[in-house]
Formats: sequence, structure tokens, C-alpha cells
Amino acid sequence: MGLSTDNQRVTAPAPELEADLNLAGVKVLVDAFNLQLTKGTGIKTYGLSLLEALDRLGAKVDILLSRSGYKNNAILDEIFFFDNQGGRQDWPSLAKWLLKSASPFYRAKRRKSFAGLVVKKGQYTEDFLKYATSFSMPYCYDLANGLYDRLRLTTSINVEEKVDIWHATYPLPMQVRGAKKITTVHDLIPLRLPYATLDGKKIFYNKIKDTLKESAVTITVSEHSKQDILTYYDVDPAKVVVTYQPIALKPLEATDAEIARFLRRYSLKYQNYILFVGAIEPKKNVGRLIDAYASIDTDMPLVIVGKKGWLWEDELGKAQFLSDDKESTKKVKLLEYVTMESLRYLFSGAYCLVFPSLYEGFGLPPLEAMNFGCPVITSNVSCLPEICGDAALYADPYSVKDITKQLETLLGDRELRQRLVEAGRLNAERFSMENYIKRLHYAYRTALDV
Repeated sequence: MGLSTDNQRVTAPAPELEADLNLAGVKVLVDAFNLQLTKGTGIKTYGLSLLEALDRLGAKVDILLSRSGYKNNAILDEIFFFDNQGGRQDWPSLAKWLLKSASPFYRAKRRKSFAGLVVKKGQYTEDFLKYATSFSMPYCYDLANGLYDRLRLTTSINVEEKVDIWHATYPLPMQVRGAKKITTVHDLIPLRLPYATLDGKKIFYNKIKDTLKESAVTITVSEHSKQDILTYYDVDPAKVVVTYQPIALKPLEATDAEIARFLRRYSLKYQNYILFVGAIEPKKNVGRLIDAYASIDTDMPLVIVGKKGWLWEDELGKAQFLSDDKESTKKVKLLEYVTMESLRYLFSGAYCLVFPSLYEGFGLPPLEAMNFGCPVITSNVSCLPEICGDAALYADPYSVKDITKQLETLLGDRELRQRLVEAGRLNAERFSMENYIKRLHYAYRTALDV
């Protein structure tokens, strides 16, 4: 069932864990660089899971917002907070920020509680809004990144209350004075797959290098990503801790009939569509997936769920040919943005998920699909065999022929599909919130003991 080689599948022993999983009394500040975005990203999902886990561990958690505000009027303060304002990275602004950050009197201050402003439903999650009275430092991330990009300076900031751990969920050139730093490095895709990202490669390389030096512990999300870090950088392996990610989507308690009824809003039939979930960008390999779909004998539509990213036109362009072919029964349906609730139904109702990504640090969609009883076809590269184990069919993501072969195999074998459903649910249990909390606790205790 699973396709593996010795260098693809890496299974590391779990770290020794303390019996009492407790971070009571530990004050943690988490960046809101992605958390404050109105629409989800993979790192935002990671951040929300981190907040939940730290809360369950008993830590006192705040986030560092970069929203503007209005000091003397509570109503205007809320309006400014929810107004998406871009930061400035011009030289006068950077020079002003540099002088301010050097001053011991310039601090991130705690925001006042809201008066009750109504926000657009679904724009911000409750998990984020409950931290809206945390600390704020307007434009801090834009300006800190600007200083690093131009001068390779790491910005140190003051916070008006004591902080034990500053956790950056993404490599950020920022330190909190008096706090130990933990950074999550999700992957090294700009270095491993450089043509698939827009990142400045030299800046990215140096940012990771400096991050590893500054952090008491670096967290990463797979053994494969850890090996990438150890290959590219001179760092103590004991300071790089793999926590994986927990499955973030809540369970769905619905009958097959209820799922089928929900899917009608998308003109879909239960177990009668092929699903892809992920950003539409080169590394997700949607173009080859469409080529493979076009060559198989099926009337099932291909449903692509994900926002349009860099070079999305190149990836989706081939779908237009299917739409223009009047004799073809095939259809590619794009759902650019769906709610978390809808995603749970889409996973539960699909015949299978196909995720032929060229490179992943973790690869959450296949795992989420397994948790909802959706069989998975995915790539035999990067961390994906490590995460999916023996519960998926694997294909060479660079071979349309191989992707086609695995699709035809699964579409023509209902018994295989059922075996994958059962194996997938069992595999998903390895990535429970409880297991994530154990590994996260180990990482935090390691940082606190440094």
C-alpha cells in the first residue's frame, strides 16, 4: 500500500516526558504575525493550536499584536484595531523605529478591553479575539523585518510585564528583553525548492541562521524538517525539537445523509468527487494533478479548495481546457475560500484527497483528510511518507503518469478505499492534541532549563 525508501521514512523516538505536564506560572508571549490575519494560513492554524495547547498546560499566554490604536477613546481604539493598516518600511520610519526600540522607556503595552464592537462574522476567530487585550506595538513586525532586510539587525523590544518565553511561530528578527526565545521553523522550502517561492534566498538563509543562534530551542514540525535544518546549519541537534502538529479541525458528528445534504450547496454528491486542499502555487503541484485528472475515465468532478497564490494562473490554466471541451464530462470546481465548518464536510464527503505537493514541512491536509475518513493519495517526497505512514497511496509528484496510476487504482478498488479509510483514522491518532501537548511541554522545559 505505502511506497517508501530508507531516506523518506524517518521515525524518531519520542522524547522522555515528565509525568506532570504543567507550565503553571510560566508567562508566554506569542507573536501575532499570522494570527491577526483575517483569513487562515497554515501558520495561523499552527498558532491557534499552540495557544490552545499552552492554555491547557496552564501557562499564562499573551500575544504581541502589531495593530494601531487610539489612546484616548475606546471606540476609536477598536476601530483602529480592526482596520487593516499596512506598516511603513521607508528609511525615516525605520530610523525612528530603531531609536525607539533602543529606548528602555518604549514598551509594548497591554490593550484595554473592548467596548463591544461588532466584527464581521468569520473574520476573526474567537481563539484570536480572546487575546485582543494582550500587548500591542503598532507595525512592529513590518518594521522589524524592514530593519533586518536592510541592515541585518535583530530588533529587541521591551514589554511592560515580565515575560519568560517569547515564542515566534515563524522566524522573526525580534527579541523580547529578559525572555528566552523559542522559534518554530516549519520548513526550509526557499532553500530546498527555491524556484517555488518568492522569498529573498540570502535574507531567508541568514534569518534562519540568526534565529537558530538566538533561540534557546527551535521547534520544527517533522523529523524531515529537522534533518534539513541540521544539513544546512551548524546547530546542536538537542536544541531542535520535533513536536509535529495536532489536527486542528474539530470532529464532525453527522450522518452520511446529513453530509450529502450539506454538499448540495456546492452541487456535489456524497463520495462522488476528488478533492484537493491547499494554496494554489507552484509547490502544491496542482497543474500536474489537473493533467492526471484529465487523463482518467471518471465523471467525478475535481474540487480544488484553496486561495490563489503566486503563479496560480499557470497552475489552473489547464482546467480551462476541460471547461472549453463541450464533449468532456469532467469538471474542475474551484472553491477559493471555505469556512472551517464547510471544510469538515468536504473532507467527510470526498471519494479521496489527492495531495501531490512537491515539498512540505508537515503537510496538514492529508492528515486532516484521514481524520475525517477520506482516503489519501500523496507524494513520496519530503515529510509526507513520515506523516502519512502506511495509510496512503504514494506517487512521484513529478510524474503525471504515476499520479494517474494511483488515481485509477483507488477509483477502481472500493475495498482498497475502505482499507485506507481505516488505516488513515488509526494514523491520525498519532497527531492528537494530547500527543502534541507532551512534545510541546518537553520543548518548553528544555528552553527554560537552558
